[in-house]
Amino acid sequence: MEDDEVLVEDSGVVYEGSPGCASCGDAGCSSCGDHPYSAIGPYGIDICNPTGLGGRRLCICLPSHGWASVDYLGWYQSGMQTPALVTTSPVGTSQAAAGVLPNAQTLYGGNDDILSDTMNGVRVRVGVWSATRPNAGAEGEYFGFSQQTATFDRNSTGSPILARPFYNNVTGLQDSELVAFPSLLSGRVQVQTDSQLASAAVRFRHMLCCSNGCGYSALACAPIQAQSRIDATIGWRYMQLREGLLITEDLTSLDANNPGSFLIQDSFKTFNQFNGAEVGVQWLGRRGFWSLETIMRLSLGNSLQRLEVRGTTQSPKGGATSQGGLLAQPGRNIGIFEQEEFAVIPELGATVGYQLTERLKLNVGYTFLYWSNLIRPGDQIDTTVNPNLLPPAIAGNTFLGPAFEIRETDYWVQGLSVGGEYRW
Repeated sequence: MEDDEVLVEDSGVVYEGSPGCASCGDAGCSSCGDHPYSAIGPYGIDICNPTGLGGRRLCICLPSHGWASVDYLGWYQSGMQTPALVTTSPVGTSQAAAGVLPNAQTLYGGNDDILSDTMNGVRVRVGVWSATRPNAGAEGEYFGFSQQTATFDRNSTGSPILARPFYNNVTGLQDSELVAFPSLLSGRVQVQTDSQLASAAVRFRHMLCCSNGCGYSALACAPIQAQSRIDATIGWRYMQLREGLLITEDLTSLDANNPGSFLIQDSFKTFNQFNGAEVGVQWLGRRGFWSLETIMRLSLGNSLQRLEVRGTTQSPKGGATSQGGLLAQPGRNIGIFEQEEFAVIPELGATVGYQLTERLKLNVGYTFLYWSNLIRPGDQIDTTVNPNLLPPAIAGNTFLGPAFEIRETDYWVQGLSVGGEYRW
């Protein structure tokens, strides 16, 4: 073959010399074959012929036509909402008013900014096209993120004042538990939160329609191959979100007449697990070496919600452990709670690709996912407290007020992806 000849046998079209316009499927665009960019080969993948690359080229037994992609994910999730968890007041504030809302200053909590930083993860997709039904295929997908953590940590020898606010349902007034106060207490308060998201899906894919045509590239100053394809997908999605929130107080009395120390912990852990059917539509367009893919998917199914609340107190530190903290109290909310709810997970995405070689493509994309009816630790914190139940509890006292209820919320995650796709 001469140097200016291009031979592509896998797609069933042979180009010799300047490629012919037959590749465009439009008899009125005879100029389409006047530039090598118009050829489907060597780097322009024919999206209308998914099995167009010839033969098995791998040395292991795999289906002869398929794709695999790996993406880095830099996503953001909706922040966790919590009530005000740590407060302070100016030195000189009376002991009764120290750290009490609404006059105290909130140091941590009281918003939905917790765990809203970048999440680093990876997404892997592997799929194959059927050899007997070229328009049908199957795909598996997994994405997951490293555990995201956030920590708030403050300590004081008494100045500045540190406190944990709550609503006293015995007095019916706002109140606080002091962590550090001049000449009374020195202490440290720490709030640790963590979150980890993962998902997997399997789906069948069917090409509904595909069109060929000619476009014009200002960059190449020539006509180029243009194609458009629509696929339908149906499958199954699994998704889980595991989160936790731990509040720790380490207190030491500064009153020589009343020495002592305390270690108090409140723990809230949630686990959400979704299983459901997924349907979707994908559109893929190509102009020369560039491509654009958009997806719309909707998953409908069951969301399992699990909440674990724990509270402990040691006094003195290192001594015997009593059940109950400040916000986690026996007979109120300590325990394990489970329930199931119907949930929906819609997904939107767009990916821009550039064909680097005949088989390798560079991708940059955006994804948005929404998850209805799940639970998060911050929403389960009820700052209504019966001080008579704080360890050591006063015998005969019970919680005053409505029973504890799980609070549901919605969740979203979105962000960019960068990666590559290999096709064989």
